[in-house]
Amino acid sequence: MKLLKKMMPIALAVFFFGLLATNTVFANTTGGRFVDKDNRKYYVKDDHKAIYWHKIDGKTYYFGDIGEMVVGWQYLEIPGTGYRDNLFDNQPVNEIGLQEKWYYFGQDGALLEQTDKQVLEAKTSENTGKVYGEQYPLSAEKRTYYFDNNYAVKTGWIYEEGHWYYLNKLGNFGDDSYNPLPIGEVAKGWTQDFHVTIDIDRSKPAPWYYLDPTTGIMQTGWQYLGNKWYYLRSSGAMATGWYQEGTTWYYLDHPNGDMKTGWQNLGNKWYYLRSSGAMATGWYQDGSTWYYLNAGNGDMKTGWFQVNGNWYYAYSSGALAVNTTVDGYSVNYNGEWVR
Repeated sequence: MKLLKKMMPIALAVFFFGLLATNTVFANTTGGRFVDKDNRKYYVKDDHKAIYWHKIDGKTYYFGDIGEMVVGWQYLEIPGTGYRDNLFDNQPVNEIGLQEKWYYFGQDGALLEQTDKQVLEAKTSENTGKVYGEQYPLSAEKRTYYFDNNYAVKTGWIYEEGHWYYLNKLGNFGDDSYNPLPIGEVAKGWTQDFHVTIDIDRSKPAPWYYLDPTTGIMQTGWQYLGNKWYYLRSSGAMATGWYQEGTTWYYLDHPNGDMKTGWQNLGNKWYYLRSSGAMATGWYQDGSTWYYLNAGNGDMKTGWFQVNGNWYYAYSSGALAVNTTVDGYSVNYNGEWVR
């Protein structure tokens, strides 16, 4: 619930203002000029500086709160909503929460307007949020990023060359902070796919997926990870609870997903899962003690029960009674009631 509360502002922004921006298209700003001052670059018109998003001579730029032109990686409110477009520092600004996404600007300040994958310098804490003229180390590492139709870094699932990959939708949450750097990066290892929507508090638990730790390729089927077995469905989602494969049943821990073995109390009934994870049915011997597990659903029998025309008695522990008298009835060394 704590995570959901932290995600709610993001969900609200996605819902309300993601609907407003369909394409990064807004009016051209004309009549001004670029000005270099104190190693910074501005766009000035009638002695007023441009702020936020502007289209100038066919290229898109972003100028910060005080009009400084930005470069490189930027985590910014989406353009095209009308709230942060074509403004100058003498105009009122609506203080309203807008959805933010990652954008890439060249060293000339122009937005990279691509809608496919691009190999760029990796986003780091040292090369993001910079302005024109500011000295900062360019990342030596190169990574592949995918861009949407609005020139923002894509998030969510992508399918490429026969494989599924997941691009992080969310950043990292601290107690009082939010780090958006992971957004848009290819996820690796265990990843949860949160659905960031307005009804997030009522949404189903986010499913877990496992992405190859080297390539990021989504995995399916049985996976042995951290000395435990997991089953990932054809969709990649980690299975939990009862899972049937052919005629064999398995139980995968809820909510952790690891395959269970041995005796398990599930829904107030006992089951025995073999070392392979397969649910046992019928007669099962544990040491010198016999148990009977329902041939249909595998739950352990107790009390009087009948198998192939013979009556048997199992104690509350499930152990078969042998060579004794129960309720005045004798049972032999096989546990069969002797008439």
